[in-house]
Amino acid sequence: MKKASRTLHLSIESRLSDVALIGLAVRGVCACSPLDAEAYGEMEVCVVEAVNNAITHAYLREHGFRVDAYITLHPDRISFEITDCGRPMEHYAPRSLEFDPQEISSLPENGMGLFIIESIMDEVSYRSQDGRNTLSFCRYFAKPRS
Repeated sequence: MKKASRTLHLSIESRLSDVALIGLAVRGVCACSPLDAEAYGEMEVCVVEAVNNAITHAYLREHGFRVDAYITLHPDRISFEITDCGRPMEHYAPRSLEFDPQEISSLPENGMGLFIIESIMDEVSYRSQDGRNTLSFCRYFAKPRS
């Protein structure tokens, strides 16, 4: 018998002070998965970064809007969707960090969150459709075969 996927849907107001609630929920769901404890923190960082980005960039830190997070445990992976109805991300593309590690002033001021997510997750995608922006990402429990 095939195991069913299970989804937890969380919704918060666009307040940075509420993002920690989602981070704690991510850790709780990860505890029900085959991931190790180190990966719990990685998953939390990615989701918190995505929610922070929605609040900061899509809603320009204005309160009174919704950010939704969907955490789904599949038999082979854990997946996340972060959605908002704010300003869409322009020109989404995989990030790269180009800076001189010897020169602290060359560190980028933004774009680090998506770089972190793309570095940790196995799959990352973004879509903006019908006024709704969705950043989706997942981590496989066992690396997919090429």
